[in-house]
Amino acid sequence: MKSIWFDIKMIFNSPNQGLKKLIAFNIFIFLGLMFGKVMLILAGHEEIFSATLEHLTLSSTPKIVLKEPWTAFTYFFIHIELFHLLFNMMFLFWFGIIIQDFIGSERIVKLFIWGGLSGAVAYLLLVNSFSYFILKGPTYLNGASAGVFAIVVAAATIKPTYRIHLFFIGDVQIKYVAAFYIIWSFIETIGTNAGGNIAHLGGALMGFIYGFYFQLPQKKNVFVKEEKVFSFIKVAQKRIYESTNEQDKQEVVEEELNQILDKISKSGYDSLSKYEKRRLFKASQKNE
Repeated sequence: MKSIWFDIKMIFNSPNQGLKKLIAFNIFIFLGLMFGKVMLILAGHEEIFSATLEHLTLSSTPKIVLKEPWTAFTYFFIHIELFHLLFNMMFLFWFGIIIQDFIGSERIVKLFIWGGLSGAVAYLLLVNSFSYFILKGPTYLNGASAGVFAIVVAAATIKPTYRIHLFFIGDVQIKYVAAFYIIWSFIETIGTNAGGNIAHLGGALMGFIYGFYFQLPQKKNVFVKEEKVFSFIKVAQKRIYESTNEQDKQEVVEEELNQILDKISKSGYDSLSKYEKRRLFKASQKNE
């Protein structure tokens, strides 16, 4: 247990661990809910647990959502079934790890939240727009699937030809995996979990928009600008290592360059001071 607690502390105390922190946070909330559920059932007060869930999950009734607006955020951290949690966290990790180093740890967290909120908007709009969904859709929405779908589709949009290995199938490009789950969710919008699948599609749309925007030309997209900066830094690092001139090495040392890289990863290129931008540019120009 001490070793597990040490690993958990390392995750939360280390920078650039947004993906693992998301997973740990979801697991902690699930364990807390299950502990509370067991204790309340043993005490004969199961109705308290059900009432608590109603104030944390997203209702399909707009009037309730207006009274409890926080549920548009809290619902995607609430899992009440073990396999629902496991599948969401596995997909979150598999696809998140593909793009975390590419877009940055903090953006993974933001994309997850944006996906969850987009899923909430899609759920509320469509469930209350069609009589079919009103009659057969779920009363409350919970789970991280919308945020996970945002990351899955963003990964497939940014790195469509990246391959993953699937049992019994072999290596498959992630664009086909994402397409399969989008089509499946669309078909299931007329199933028993119609509202949940609508939320999946809302998250997927956000993931596509994010991935598409990320790849726009540099003048239109600050994300691409930062991607080029990362390449810029890698070139600078390589040149510092290859430099045989000790005086050149001292001008922009590796430690300083790594600090600039960390700052860009956390806060973006525009957060650099003029001095830091000059140092970064100077490092890239060595031995040209």
